[in-house]
Amino acid sequence: MKKTIVVLSLIILAAGCYQQHDPAVKLQSQVRSDSLDNNIITRPIGAVVSFLIGQNIKVNNIKEARTPEGFLEVQVSGRNESAFKKRFEYRTEWLDANGMIVDSIMSKWMLVSVPGNSDFSFKVIAPNPRAADYRINTRVAKNMDK
Repeated sequence: MKKTIVVLSLIILAAGCYQQHDPAVKLQSQVRSDSLDNNIITRPIGAVVSFLIGQNIKVNNIKEARTPEGFLEVQVSGRNESAFKKRFEYRTEWLDANGMIVDSIMSKWMLVSVPGNSDFSFKVIAPNPRAADYRINTRVAKNMDK
């Protein structure tokens, strides 16, 4: 019974520590959570500890502007709160006024590598002036070399 109460308390505490961010940027769970290396034994423990103490990638600010030519420009700023280097990829999908995807050869995965306890930012510019909105998705970088 004591073990059940301890586990439930930890779950409630962890859920209360979770912070929301701007919904325009989708952070995949492996990008947000941190691990103590890529060791199969320590990874689950590191992920729990990291989640509980808040060591992850956080998006702090998103700025939008229009260039003089009418292109939507978005700047994403954040911080790697982990002591470890984090690598992730992002891709922007541009949407027109009706919410339809604006086709572009520029919509490809881009790599971001952020040293531990460091700020980061990246900027994306729409492929044409028809873009009225955007979605930015992330994923764990395929090449996880440190």
